[in-house]
Amino acid sequence: MKYKNWSLLKNLALTEHETKRQCSLKEFIRQIDLNKSKLKKIESLLAGPFQSTKVGTGFDFNEIREYKMGDDLRHISWSTTAKTGTLHTKEYFAEKEITSYFLVDISNSMLCGNKLDSFVQLFAFLLNLSSRLSEKIGGVFFSHDINYIFPIEHANTQANIIFQTFINFIYDINKKVSIPSTCTNLYKALEFTQKHFHKKGFVYLISDFINLTNWEKSIFQTSQKQNIYSFQIYDSIDFQLPKNGYVTIIDPETNQRCIVNTDNKLIQESYYKTMIQRQEELKSFLKKIGVHHMAIEKSDFE
Repeated sequence: MKYKNWSLLKNLALTEHETKRQCSLKEFIRQIDLNKSKLKKIESLLAGPFQSTKVGTGFDFNEIREYKMGDDLRHISWSTTAKTGTLHTKEYFAEKEITSYFLVDISNSMLCGNKLDSFVQLFAFLLNLSSRLSEKIGGVFFSHDINYIFPIEHANTQANIIFQTFINFIYDINKKVSIPSTCTNLYKALEFTQKHFHKKGFVYLISDFINLTNWEKSIFQTSQKQNIYSFQIYDSIDFQLPKNGYVTIIDPETNQRCIVNTDNKLIQESYYKTMIQRQEELKSFLKKIGVHHMAIEKSDFE
């Protein structure tokens, strides 16, 4: 899909699926137990920053003007004052309109095993929560490329459109209409976000962080401008190989195949250590750049 003229796009994703199944976000949320401890933790994590922004701790720069009696001395522009010889101050206005932006990984590895159940429920929960806390919502679905684009629009309406598109995408997957197998291009999704989501807001990244390439620099740059919350969907099989003798393992994204003796203790231990190390490195990196990270699995919804 071409997305250069982003301002001209108006919910293109919905038109591709408008004749398929209808399932409103509100209807789906009724099926989720919102009292689960992990969901309560997520709500608490997000509600605090939203409320602090609502009361005006987030400000956007407006202009530099001459100082008036009563102005906040902390906002004096000393560089302008030195140039003009007259005391000047920076004027800000409180930004009360909060926007939430979703970066959703829909690559093949996100649709395997128990991940899909966790994926659907978490996404619905976050969309519902954001529609209550935000004024506007937008985002993209991505895999090897950007698959769907959702312009920033009124929160309640856009949340339903995004969820409906997502459900119909899952419906296509069940009919074996899959996306090409290749590495997940989070870099491109982050670059798109930097170009088209300019106001400071909340970015929600949902991914399993498998087969990502060249994304670290982009997420660091994005984190300097936005509040990023990453949610990692995982399955126990991502960390522990099932003992089934000799099996052919297929990477769902690259289609690479190899035969492995899953009963071999050394292979089991090596695989586990490698995955745990990779997970720790991911958590450490995201924490270092100020990205809030949380791992989600199926048991969090049971």
